Amino acid sequence: MLWPLPRWFAAYPCIDSMSDIPTPASLSAVQSRIDDIADQAGVEGAARLNVDDTLAALPWPYRRRLVLTLQSLQAFSPDPDVQQAAELFQLRAARVWAAMPFQGHSAENTPKTTVLVEHRSRRPTATQAKKL
Repeated sequence: MLWPLPRWFAAYPCIDSMSDIPTPASLSAVQSRIDDIADQAGVEGAARLNVDDTLAALPWPYRRRLVLTLQSLQAFSPDPDVQQAAELFQLRAARVWAAMPFQGHSAENTPKTTVLVEHRSRRPTATQAKKL
């Protein structure tokens, strides 16, 4: 007997039936990757109450890192359930981020970058990058 899908799964085209829902273990494995990236980004406290809040709190560079991580899991994981869970979280992140205005890169949060420039003498020289 096929059970009807929970209503929130209807928003995800990768899930057609209950048999397509990733296992709890695969969802947990992918969510732990999201938590690792949120830790790296310094997301704490109330912003970590649920997955949607965690996704919304990620700064732009870490969002990109998460997308690349999820795409990598979807493409290269030997476990089909992990691949499907990665796709599910990609869609979920896209929905969360699409509902938010783009914050861009704020000048005060952008770290200074040191660029090595090779001159003809082949000795690298450190220079300070300029912001536009």
